[in-house]
Amino acid sequence: MLLLRHASAGERRPSATLDRARRLDRGGRADARELPEALAGHALERVVSSPHARCVETVEALARSRNLRVETRDELLPGASAEETRALLAELPEAALVCTHREVFEHLFDGKVTCEKGGTWLVERRDGALEAVAYLPPPSVAVSVTERAGARS
Repeated sequence: MLLLRHASAGERRPSATLDRARRLDRGGRADARELPEALAGHALERVVSSPHARCVETVEALARSRNLRVETRDELLPGASAEETRALLAELPEAALVCTHREVFEHLFDGKVTCEKGGTWLVERRDGALEAVAYLPPPSVAVSVTERAGARS
């Protein structure tokens, strides 16, 4: 399963209602456009997202490229309990991509796993627990690392 933190969306808004509608900024939109190529090697059956605009916008191009629809679930909201989120993740197939928020990563992994905006963790279920096994940086970071490596050779 792929667990994705939404791409960059600028500064938090002063009210929950305004923040829920916050959209991706220029860098976030660029990462969202690159996500289909960045995750091309991963099979996907479902794309599930927090209903916040920045999460849905992060995965729209990816879902479209796979002829999937974006399913929104409140269990992926920043204020959802870890139990609610874990129950949802337990229902999803291994070939699911889940887009959520920093707070959800903190709850699921007791603060031991961090994820930058637009980053993705490959997560496995082992003995009923979630284990983050491999990190995929945001597409913009992955490209800049590749470019720097190419410049050195």
